[in-house]
Amino acid sequence: MELVRLYPAWFTTQLVTPQVWCYTLVPTLLLRALSRGILHNGYLFDLFGVHYPGRSAHLATTQVNWVVLSYTRNTKWWISSFVTCINSVTSWWPSALWLERELWEMFGLRVEGHPDLRRLLTDYGFVGYPLRKDFPVTGYVELKYSEKNKRVTSSPLKLAQEFRVFDFVSPWQS
Repeated sequence: MELVRLYPAWFTTQLVTPQVWCYTLVPTLLLRALSRGILHNGYLFDLFGVHYPGRSAHLATTQVNWVVLSYTRNTKWWISSFVTCINSVTSWWPSALWLERELWEMFGLRVEGHPDLRRLLTDYGFVGYPLRKDFPVTGYVELKYSEKNKRVTSSPLKLAQEFRVFDFVSPWQS
């Protein structure tokens, strides 16, 4: 709580409880302060993103959330910020290696200073970012096993659909 009192310009809004929720414009400074002293060896519990496609074009559409936990202070900090690029926190918390790679791969969020940005969950030919809300549910390609070639082949996805007439009248309404 003393961090909020000492640096009020770092926070846009906050909710002070045993679990502190902070919305900040400068997440790197806040995370550095949390890793060094204010939480007495707090550690990164989780790092995840949420995509909001409805925001205006000049604003960042991805909200990044860091969850930092301290057993000695019995507090959990939730730090949220809308950003287009984040600085890596792997030098403070080695557990962020996997989490930052996942953010880069699933949301397309650039991570500056990350030592190893390789794909984790998708193949290297994958196009797009699957956890963004503008990614199509069916994907872009179709994978199937070819008996002729004796291997898995990919082809562009073709969704053929007959013309349908939908009846939106509810049977429960008169």
